[in-house]
Parts: sequence; C-alpha cells; structure tokens
Amino acid sequence: TEQLATTTTTTSTTRILTCTVYCCINHSINQLLAYHHHHHINIIMFSSDQFVVGSDILDIGSRKAELRGRRNRMTPDDMSFGMPTQMPVPQVSNPAEYCRNNFASASGNKDNNQDIKFAKGTTTLAFKFNGGIIVSVDSRSTMGAYIASGTVKKVIEINPFLLGTMAGGAADCSYWERNLGRQCRLYELRNGKRISVASASKLLANTMASYRGYGLSMGTMITGWDETGPQLYYVDNDGTRLKGRYFSVGSGSTYAYGVLDTHYREDMSVEEAIDLGKRAIYHATHRDAYSGGINNLYHVTKDGWVKIHAIDVNDIHYELQEAKKNAMST
Repeated sequence: TEQLATTTTTTSTTRILTCTVYCCINHSINQLLAYHHHHHINIIMFSSDQFVVGSDILDIGSRKAELRGRRNRMTPDDMSFGMPTQMPVPQVSNPAEYCRNNFASASGNKDNNQDIKFAKGTTTLAFKFNGGIIVSVDSRSTMGAYIASGTVKKVIEINPFLLGTMAGGAADCSYWERNLGRQCRLYELRNGKRISVASASKLLANTMASYRGYGLSMGTMITGWDETGPQLYYVDNDGTRLKGRYFSVGSGSTYAYGVLDTHYREDMSVEEAIDLGKRAIYHATHRDAYSGGINNLYHVTKDGWVKIHAIDVNDIHYELQEAKKNAMST
C-alpha cells in the first residue's frame, strides 16, 4: 500500500485536521483526485524523491515570505528595528550619522551636501511690553521658490495661557509643540496647577537636545503668562534656549528686527504694540519673497491669550501706502 496524507481546512476555524488514508495499490489515483476535487480536500503526497504541497494556506505563506525578501533587499544590510513606543527614526545602526549625511539642515544659502535640502521661509516675532506679550506671524509656507500654502497657522495654541510659534520644518514644529502641549497637560493634572513658561520651554529644549543631530529643523518661541508675569523664550532644534524681551525667527526676521529695533519700547500702549507687530510682519513680507499671506496677531495678558486679527498683508500694504500718501500731502 501507499500512504497518503490528506488535510482538510474549514472556514469556521483555523484548525487543520489531518487524517491518514490507506488504500490499495490498485486504487485509481484518478479516482482519488476526483474525490479530492469534489470534497475540497488538499492532498500532500510523500515519496522518496518528491514533496508536493497543494495547500492554498502554504501558498499564501510562501508569497508573504517572498514579499518580505523583496522588502529586505530594498533596505540597508545593517537594518535594525526601533522600539514601537518611540518616535520613528531611520532604521539603521547609527540614526544620527544617517540623518546628518542625508537630512542636514543648512541655514541661508549654505549647503552641507545633504541629499534633502531644506528650503525654509517664514517670519515670526514676539515681544514683551508693559501690557503683556504680542505674537505676530505670517502664513506663507514655501519650498524654495514654490509657495506651498498661503494659509498656514504658525501659532500653536498650547493651552489658554501658552503659545508657540513655527519656523523651520512645519512637521517638526507642529508635532513637537503639540507633544509639548501633552506634557504641559500632564504636568497640570499631576500637580494641580499650570506649568510655568520657563518649565514648558525647558521641556521642549530637553526634547530637542535628545534628538540633536537627527535632522530636525525648528526655531520656535514659547511665550505666555504665569505666576511670574509675561515670559518669552526662544528654543531651536539644537536644544538652544534663550530668554529675552523680543525675538524674530525666519527668513524675514532681519527685516522684522529692523522695525523692532527702531520702534520697540516697553511702555507702549496696547494699540501701539499691536501696530508695531503688524508693521514688522508687513515690512518683512514686503521684502522677503518667502514670507507673506495673512498676518495673525495674538495678545497675551494675565487672563490668557486673545487673537486680535488675521489680516491679508496686501490689505496692510495698501492701508500703509494710503496713510503715507496722506501724510506727504499734508
């Protein structure tokens, strides 16, 4: 007799029931195959010189193995998988070196010979005065000479008393400042009080320091009102953290600094401060091709932040030109 092993699969369970069928030599193989097709039984035949698998399940496994092999051939030889609970990083033996070689961030017209070159452009500013804090930004997102969007929200509302600005990589700023908002909320739940601006900026700086050299591109301002009054900090992707009276970040920041350096005073009224923030962004967008769109302006007080306006910079241009013409005529 010849031994035949048959396997039967069912749709209701994943169990495979194996039975052994003994039949005589004179039993027709054709009859057995006909029985196999009629009853949907997959047959595995064993002999001394061959091994034939007729199971669709095993065929699926073979196809998956082949796909895994193709994916492995597309990745480096030193591939290693990271922890699933951490931020995804390049899955190579040295992620920091890989990022430096391929995603290095070069400011201005510098070139670090990286494969992906950051083409950044924006203007953001914030300053303290006796009446609180003014945060003023544009809304243009660019990739070199290409304007990707004109309505980007570059102020991250972390909580009702804390604001952050975006400059550099939009994804990096948006993700990490929202991550900061989560950390600030956890602090508030654990301690029963709001986190200070200094502590919030330190949390972000510590996060950036832990990812230094990984190719992040971020220059942000963290500002708000806490128990010590109005506070303003600058934090970037290197983990740098600076405290100051006013900052401007982005490709148009040099033009904005020119306006701030000329007209900034601590004893400004709220109306004067709002006008200064608006004018500084306007002049930056007028001279810097990578800045433009809408001027979003916020005022932070001891009661929290308030959005003052969202004005198209073209409207500001015609408004200021008209005022200038009237002043010259008189």
